[in-house]
Amino acid sequence: MTATHSAPFGFPHNLFALLRRMGNLFMKGVLGFAIIMMAGILAVATAAAGIALAAYALILRLSGSSSERGQTRYEETAENGTITLEAKKTPRGWTVE
Repeated sequence: MTATHSAPFGFPHNLFALLRRMGNLFMKGVLGFAIIMMAGILAVATAAAGIALAAYALILRLSGSSSERGQTRYEETAENGTITLEAKKTPRGWTVE
């Protein structure tokens, strides 16, 4: 065996090793890029879902409720008759009349 066959810098060995290393490096780059892109897509999808949920809550809040939904009736019987308490929803909470 000569020194050329045992040395790692022979023509066919060197070219194939270089191509293999370049291929491995390229695949690592592609994998890293794919992971970063998937994380970005997941972040955008999560943000879009959050904005959609907030918009839906805002629409429900601003759609307006009827006056009956803002009031609660509570009836109780006493010795003298029926006592009716009405509670109205105000910006500061509930008010009982």
